[in-house]
Amino acid sequence: MKVMAEIKFPVFELEKEKFQVTVDTRLYQKAVITAAIYKLSHLFYIHQSIDTIDANIINIIFENKDGNTVENIVPKQFCNELIDQQIRYDTEQKFGKIRDMIVEEAFKPITK
Repeated sequence: MKVMAEIKFPVFELEKEKFQVTVDTRLYQKAVITAAIYKLSHLFYIHQSIDTIDANIINIIFENKDGNTVENIVPKQFCNELIDQQIRYDTEQKFGKIRDMIVEEAFKPITK
């Protein structure tokens, strides 16, 4: 019989309609975390704090705001947004200079 490892999911329900997501800064840049939070900040109150045990962990807490209820799907969407923002960040780091060169070339004055 195979024994499967327990998967640790980073989402915890703190109380009814209040969730916490633990984010490891060794996986996601702080700028990425902030960008992901911003995407949902108009819908929910979102708090972040550094974990008291592990300084590499940021705890993100979602609370209801203006009639928008935090359901268990919200922190899962946030986790997907983290991945999206990290990919954007990584792409910018790798190819941002190339994009800048293309834009610079495209907007150079025409000389005859």
